[in-house]
Amino acid sequence: MKKTIILFVFLLIAVGPSAMSQLSFEAHDDYGQLYDILFDSNQENTLYARTVGNHIVKSSDSGDTWQILYSDPMVQYCTLKDLRLINNSESLSFIVKAEGTAYNKVVVLNLTDGTVQKEYNVPNPQESDILIASYDIYSPNNDIALLHTTYTINFGFTNEVFLTLDGGATWRSIYFSPDYRDISINNVAISPNNPDKLFLMRGVSPGSDMGGLFVSEDGGTTWDEKIPGNTYSAIAFNPDNSNDILLGTFYGYGTHQENLYRSQDGGDTWNVVPLTYTSMSNDNINFIKFNPTNPANIVVLEENEIIVTQDDGLTWEHQVYTAIDPEDYYYGLSVSFNPFEANDVIITTDFYPFRSLDGGITLSKLSNRFVNSTGRIDAHFESGGNHLYYGLRNGFIHKDLDSNSETGYRMRPLNNTFGATTFPYADVEVEGRIFNSSRFGMNSVLEMSTDHGANYISLYSSMMFLNIYTLATDPSNTDLIWFSFGEMAYKVDVTDVSMPIITEVNLPSTNLLYGIIIDPMDSDRITITQGTAVYSSTDGGATWENTSSGLETLVEGQDMILDAKRNPLDPNEYLLATTKGIYLSTNKGQNWVRTFEEFVDKVDFSNITSGHIVARNHYSDGFLYPRANSRIIYSTDAGQNWEVISGEALEYINSSSSIVRFYEDNADVFYGTFDTGLVRYNIDLSTLDVAQSQLKDAIAIYPNPVSTNLWISAADLQIEDVKIYTIKGQLVIQVSENMEQIDISSLTSGVYLIKIETAKQTFFKRLLKK
Repeated sequence: MKKTIILFVFLLIAVGPSAMSQLSFEAHDDYGQLYDILFDSNQENTLYARTVGNHIVKSSDSGDTWQILYSDPMVQYCTLKDLRLINNSESLSFIVKAEGTAYNKVVVLNLTDGTVQKEYNVPNPQESDILIASYDIYSPNNDIALLHTTYTINFGFTNEVFLTLDGGATWRSIYFSPDYRDISINNVAISPNNPDKLFLMRGVSPGSDMGGLFVSEDGGTTWDEKIPGNTYSAIAFNPDNSNDILLGTFYGYGTHQENLYRSQDGGDTWNVVPLTYTSMSNDNINFIKFNPTNPANIVVLEENEIIVTQDDGLTWEHQVYTAIDPEDYYYGLSVSFNPFEANDVIITTDFYPFRSLDGGITLSKLSNRFVNSTGRIDAHFESGGNHLYYGLRNGFIHKDLDSNSETGYRMRPLNNTFGATTFPYADVEVEGRIFNSSRFGMNSVLEMSTDHGANYISLYSSMMFLNIYTLATDPSNTDLIWFSFGEMAYKVDVTDVSMPIITEVNLPSTNLLYGIIIDPMDSDRITITQGTAVYSSTDGGATWENTSSGLETLVEGQDMILDAKRNPLDPNEYLLATTKGIYLSTNKGQNWVRTFEEFVDKVDFSNITSGHIVARNHYSDGFLYPRANSRIIYSTDAGQNWEVISGEALEYINSSSSIVRFYEDNADVFYGTFDTGLVRYNIDLSTLDVAQSQLKDAIAIYPNPVSTNLWISAADLQIEDVKIYTIKGQLVIQVSENMEQIDISSLTSGVYLIKIETAKQTFFKRLLKK
């Protein structure tokens, strides 16, 4: 059994030259999307936001740079929504949206360190397609909360609202749409100063009934309907007077009319705010906000209008946008006011976030690097220049790492997702050459570019689906490329690109082909993987021999070989990444030995330093392959020992593609992620010399795991300081005297990092608190 060390990397801890790995965001900041951006009420220049995926982020420099504050571990696939400041702006709350699972919940965070303070689990997880659609938490007492759920009963869309008075321990159903003519709910609210006063903003129904505002004065036991006949969603309470309420209409039909309503008596009576709207398509009001530091300043976000008053509604100014332009305002979702700078507001929309320094009159896009990276990521690092390609908006961006320049190709606007997606496959042998397979109408097309994607040449067209699974260029003849299209494989000779020669390969099985290795010394010697088997050919693919000795642990129909690589520094060494681990061959794929025993997606040898190997997992929900978080597995001794950088250390990034760039004593792992964009993670691959190793062995902690007292043995070293950090990097214990024995009984169970400083060196140890 090979030794495996789980390496927990703490991103918030500053360490020395031998620092543990660093996570950075590398995507082009013109394309970043953030939602629900909020100004901190107490700390100047501090912002919070959510990504399109599973992260809450924080900026301490007014949005110039961002760090991850919270990463949902995605026990079930999920996204986050409806981020809010609550508890006098001391906490953040949001929905974890995980359709059809018990993982749906509302989370309350400590906004300082991102720790979870409270969770409200969905009350009815057994329902089909269950979701939490909206919520509200009573700030003076977080034990009181409303959850609005949606689900399916007999193919019918159902809304049910629950109230808890004990922090989610028990729930009471206060609205069940089948009891109210199947009228849906759009939003819920609790009066800021009266937990018994509840508001339900109602929507449409399968029939002709719709809308009406429901108000309860007795905690949802009885309801009064106000202003019927319209649908509603957005509601806002004056922070200085909770009886002053604004309410906006939502989607409707028939007699429904768009209006902004205002009540001065807590919702008993309502009056229309006289406004003239410029019609577009849905004519709905999405969001209303009083300025917390100046309630006379109100912003209303309509589908195609930003409506602002500075005098409590005596006059209103309309900023009208007549076209759906992703680069401009459309469909505003939230607004936040800078408490330290008048007229500084941030507005998030369906496409981008915008900032205004004149109260919403003029907008400028708030750039950030949290792009929704689609497609795949690939690179050319082997010779010539260094080029990275990452998918974005059905196209991709070419990033020249030497000049730090970026160029986008085939990217579409955010409001146009129709058409084929370009998946760049970089040629590791030829700089600038990339391949793509796309479906155009009834035909699939294999195409090639020799200028990083600026122009393409069609190589082959077929009515069959030509989805590239992998490719390999002959190192001895770079005009010859092998392509796998899953169950089919072709050799393509591009000596004359105007007349490419296409030859189908007679494969030994019908299983999926994920790996192709061409011997650099003998072009006729080919190794491929299909399903759970490896096949070798010595005649250019005319005949095949099964060379799967050592792979007997792989079960056909259950397991899969997902990647195959040749060592560029030793042509005899091959690696396989499989659903049951990593396998090594030292005789060109004739025999295999398992060196790592857990599911791995991708694996690479270093092309610079012998013995360095980096493997990766991508996020998997467990449908096709074993459930996994994105993680990094690496070795500095050719697979004799492995270290694992956990999904937690990688902030639970959601990725389906990655690539590695090796250096002499470190490596950059690039992930294309669905909400944090292009992520780079640097791994220190340097090995300890004899003196360093002796120092490392001189420090010991015991017992480990530990429940109460932790002992530190330092041999002849003098300990100067001991710090204990959480997995998120929060300092929880610091000791500067009597450091041989430390009481950790106050810590909660979990994993911690100990930083031990001596006169000679700083040491890091992993601690498990029972």
